Amino acid sequence: MMTIGGTAHILWVIASIIIVTVCCFVVRKVSYKWQCVMICSCVGICMVGILFLHLTHYGKSLDFANFFQQMFQVCNFNFVLLPLCLIKKNELARQYLFYFSMFAAMSTFVTYTSDVEGSMWYSIVTINFWVDHLMVVLVCLMMVSAGWFKPRKEYVFKVCLCLLAYFGACFFANFAFNGWSISGPHNHSYTMSSGSIMILEPLYKLIPIPFVYLLPLFPIFMGLFYLLAFFFKKYTLPHNPYSDANIFPKQIKASQFPQNNQ
Repeated sequence: MMTIGGTAHILWVIASIIIVTVCCFVVRKVSYKWQCVMICSCVGICMVGILFLHLTHYGKSLDFANFFQQMFQVCNFNFVLLPLCLIKKNELARQYLFYFSMFAAMSTFVTYTSDVEGSMWYSIVTINFWVDHLMVVLVCLMMVSAGWFKPRKEYVFKVCLCLLAYFGACFFANFAFNGWSISGPHNHSYTMSSGSIMILEPLYKLIPIPFVYLLPLFPIFMGLFYLLAFFFKKYTLPHNPYSDANIFPKQIKASQFPQNNQ
């Protein structure tokens, strides 16, 4: 049974670390074609998992309203974000994925939702939850390992603006879903209240105003993002259609890339 800090939880974490390590090692060694297969497959698995849970309620019934509402939840927004990351010139989406969405997905491996707590480790609830979040982490780290992109400091401010816009949209969506009321059952991305999230509760007690209480986090995020960019400063990207589409868009064409026959 899944309990935070229990045997099943720890084994899931260890298995996830092994999977990520192996996949990141393999994706560096294979050709660009197989890199695309590996990364796109993970994107597809994540999208199917989100559809399976929030559109079909584990295959029981179609619920388009719920699926739409879930796009305002940080982790479920990856249904939109991950395909955008596959667009070669959409560097901002990949930077957003690395700086924010990947770490948001990682956080669920430490403190997961109440429906997972108490479920069996092999239940469809646990597997779907864990695999969906693991794919987000895996896609991002495989892209970095394959040299498709690296965290860049010039995108930090843009990512923070995107975060502000996204959480602002979540607040207005919750306001509408709750019948144009501040109070109500909808609290996607915790823009209406802290939702008993340990790291958010002190902020909400200090600033008990929906959405506004989250604003002090943005300068903290910005500082952490710049620190992450600094760690990758000397990381050199190899020539490939993704990195060159952003770094050398006019000088290098895809036909000039050396073929890797591994």
